[in-house]
Amino acid sequence: MRILLICLAMLLVTGCAYRAEEAPAGSWLAQKQQLAELERWQLAAKLGIITPDERGSLSLFWRQDSDDYRLNLTNVVGKRVFDLSRRNGRIELVDSEGQRHTAGNARDLVYTLTGWDLPVEQLADWIKGLPGEADTLSLDENGRPAQVQSHGWQLSYQGYTQIDGLWLPSRMELSHDTTTLKLAVSRWELNP
Repeated sequence: MRILLICLAMLLVTGCAYRAEEAPAGSWLAQKQQLAELERWQLAAKLGIITPDERGSLSLFWRQDSDDYRLNLTNVVGKRVFDLSRRNGRIELVDSEGQRHTAGNARDLVYTLTGWDLPVEQLADWIKGLPGEADTLSLDENGRPAQVQSHGWQLSYQGYTQIDGLWLPSRMELSHDTTTLKLAVSRWELNP
């Protein structure tokens, strides 16, 4: 019995070591913990929104600091569409007219005011290449997320860029019901 337990323990240790060696450097498996611990970042991107009623392209600036964030959307001529922020648990949206709106849920607030379904609560992880509570996940040839189903959304990671040693998404597409979002990141900054 003792020999069997020793052999089983050796198999488990060997299996764990083998799995760690299999994760290619820079893969999601190798950097997953670093991405989860990354709490301060900002990005600039183009955001395409396609719904049955409209199709548009916006400029997105996002600054994340732990659980707090500021998300700013402007149209093609630079006019504010809205500023959405979370500070100390309070969610506030300032619309294009300068009116302030608050709610307990950012996704519901954005939908109520714009009709756009933006999964704000999940995007902070998804945008870093973390699938969160994914129903399904497939990895690309480099071990990074390629296709994800989560919270009713379909995510397709279409490009990555290396920033400070981490592979971060540069292009992704998200779809849910009749909404499609296309994100093309032009600039990442980590720990700004």
